Order: sequence, then structure tokens, then C-alpha cells
Amino acid sequence: MQRSETIIELKDIELKPKLSEKLKRIDGHYISHEIQHLLHFEKGFLFTVKSLLIRPGKAIREFLFEDREKYIKPVLFLIFTSVIFTFITHSLHIRFRFFNIDDIIPLKGKIRAKEIGELADSHIGYAQLIMGVFIAFWIKIFYRKFKYSIYEILVLLSFVLGEAILILTFFNVPAKVFKNQDLALIGTVIYFVYIIWAIGQFFGEKKIVNYIKSILVYFLGNLSYMVTLILIAYLLKFL
Repeated sequence: MQRSETIIELKDIELKPKLSEKLKRIDGHYISHEIQHLLHFEKGFLFTVKSLLIRPGKAIREFLFEDREKYIKPVLFLIFTSVIFTFITHSLHIRFRFFNIDDIIPLKGKIRAKEIGELADSHIGYAQLIMGVFIAFWIKIFYRKFKYSIYEILVLLSFVLGEAILILTFFNVPAKVFKNQDLALIGTVIYFVYIIWAIGQFFGEKKIVNYIKSILVYFLGNLSYMVTLILIAYLLKFL
């Protein structure tokens, strides 16, 4: 019995150095690496932002049909950019109203528009995702000859809306710091122009009709989104 116990103890002593050699201590570098790996930040996020800014249509087609390894996942991209936007606007106390139905004067006091509007503004990522569903519906109608599935269209909108949010962030920060509302206005205009341009380019950058359709689908998508919020606010008033 004594001999067998000694053998077991020796084996335990031999195993300890091997285990310590395999696992490194957790430090700041380890945490940074894990975060980068999770978001593919070192190659995916920055590459995606750059590609969507310069050639959105081509970049999204490449993701759908050629190479998905270089880009961050579309829904994650939209959520992450929304988190950046929300964090910065809250930190700098930037009040941003995003298609808020409480701004519709005839509705004030008649429905619960304030609660719904504030809820949408405080959850920009989810609001953009829901808005994208409505825009996707109209894209299916206006661009039906292209035969894209609803899921492929949602990928398009996740990328486009995510990039547009970054553009808003880029302009709103200096606008707040330097107290220049003109910069905020320019950012808002570029936000809308970018979305229309990116959607039109995705379906064919050389045809003007695609950009005209893009204006229509974006307008109708946002109108549908706003009407839905109004209906929800109307129903909540009677609950």
C-alpha cells in the first residue's frame, strides 16, 4: 500500500509542470486578444467600415457571394455600431431623436407617443433592425426582378444602416464638443444620402433608376415604421 501511494504522488508531481506550461496567465493582453477575436476587430470591423464607406454595393455583394471571412457579421455590425453610438451620445449627453413619433404635434396627448418614442431612441440598434424589416419589404417589391431573398436584403440593410449610424456618430461628436449645430445637420443629411446611395449601388451603380427606387423604398420603409409605432402607441393608450 505504501509503495502504490508513493507512485501516485510522483505522477501528480510530474503532471503539474506540464499543466502550467500549457496555460498562460490571464492578463490585459489576453483579454484584449479575446475581445478582438470575438469581434474579428483586427481585420473584420475596420475593413468592413472602410469597404462600406468607399464601395458599399460591391462590398455587400462580395460578402453575399464571394468571401465572408473578411467582414464582420452583418447583424453584429449593426448592433455594435449602435452600441458605439448609444455609448457616445449618452456619455456626451447628446440628445438625439431618431424618427420620434412624439415630434408629431397633432399626436401629442392623444396617444402614448412619448413612451414609444423614448423607447425607440434609447434602443437605436433594435429600432434600426425593425426599421430595416420594413425597408426590406419595400425592397422586395421595387427590386423584385433581382430575386434576392429577404435574408439577403436584411444583410444589405444591416451593413448599410450600421455604417450610417457611424456617420451620424462621427459628425455629432464634434458638433457637441464645438457646439456647432451645422455639423450635426450635415451629418444627418449625409446619413440619409449614404443610405439611399448604398442601396442604389448594391442593385447596380450605373443605373439612375436604382437610386430613384432607393429613395422610394427608404421613404416608404420609414413611413411604415412610423405608422406601426403610432398604432402601438394608440393601442397602449387603451390598455
